[in-house]
Amino acid sequence: MTEKKIFKKIPVFDIALGDIEKKYVNDCLNTSFIGQGQYVKKFEEQFSKFVDCQYGITTTSGTTALHLACVTIGIKKNDQVLVSSSTNMACPFAIDYCGGISIPIDIEKDTWQMDVNKIEEKINSKTKAIMVVHLFGHPVDMDVVVSLAKKYNLKIIEDCAESHGVEYKGKKVGSIGDIAAFSFFANKTITCGEGGMITTNSPALAEKAKSLKNLSYGKVNKFMHEDIGFNYRLPNISAALSLGQFENINSVFKEKDRIYKRYKKNLEKINGINIPAIKNWATKYIMWVFNVYLDKNFSLTRDELTKKLKEKNIDTRDAFVPINQQQILIDKYKLFNRNDCPNANFIMENGFYLPSGNTLTNEEIDYVSSQVIKLGKN
Repeated sequence: MTEKKIFKKIPVFDIALGDIEKKYVNDCLNTSFIGQGQYVKKFEEQFSKFVDCQYGITTTSGTTALHLACVTIGIKKNDQVLVSSSTNMACPFAIDYCGGISIPIDIEKDTWQMDVNKIEEKINSKTKAIMVVHLFGHPVDMDVVVSLAKKYNLKIIEDCAESHGVEYKGKKVGSIGDIAAFSFFANKTITCGEGGMITTNSPALAEKAKSLKNLSYGKVNKFMHEDIGFNYRLPNISAALSLGQFENINSVFKEKDRIYKRYKKNLEKINGINIPAIKNWATKYIMWVFNVYLDKNFSLTRDELTKKLKEKNIDTRDAFVPINQQQILIDKYKLFNRNDCPNANFIMENGFYLPSGNTLTNEEIDYVSSQVIKLGKN
């Protein structure tokens, strides 16, 4: 590995925009179809086909996709939804918007994914759904989730924000549960800055979601609304950017694989640095970001290391603060406490991710890796 000093900041995320994205966006500008238009339909059709679903419904963000999914499957006041504790707070917030209650499930320490063996003990008469979160490009063990959902008549929501194109035993995530939510936020594998999509193979759920996201306009008289709907329409210009990104997705996956393998080669044998395991059910793992946790064998704590990396112009991000640590939710629901999910708590304190943007060069990866190793020896 090179230790050549790189003076510019190396961010956790960045994106590469090509000519096709610019062409589609300029087409929207030139035709004035920046609101709704052909690119929304094209993106919905192509992306849903890519994840092996019959229906794709775009939304304004990953958060609104999650909210729309919850409303569509019928989450109501006091309904309980089991969800991975280690996740972005868009998950419990989307449930709360419906009046529902998030029940955090601890994660596996080795994969950072929901520990499916801890789900059944949390199921009760108020449980209505399981929200699985396929974190960091690795799928949750879905066979167990599907079996439990059938046994207790529960709905499954898949959060695939960080797992575009990922497969579980040959099945695309986003096609396994009843309904799924994707994000196209600026740091996601496919991005339009802000955007989201619901995918499903259910005609009934698709029709309901399409109506709800479009203010539930009436079928006969448009302004005689059929339900309390939302304005979650993705603009045509955003869909154009997403479609351009999507049409180059195999190249993006190739870059993600290069970055992951380079980091892994550099860091996997360093004492105290732990790279999450890739289970055999993850038949297609696509790294979102390169995440690790430090144990007691590393000479620095996570916070000490990331502070020193920042001084070297290397950006990092700490792992999520889990649901069971969120005081606003502890106080509101009074159903869990800070000690409930020890593995999620451990990852919160010791986990972080390194720069993982698509434009990251091998030289930059080697520089970041060498600084992590060097700082750990000092």
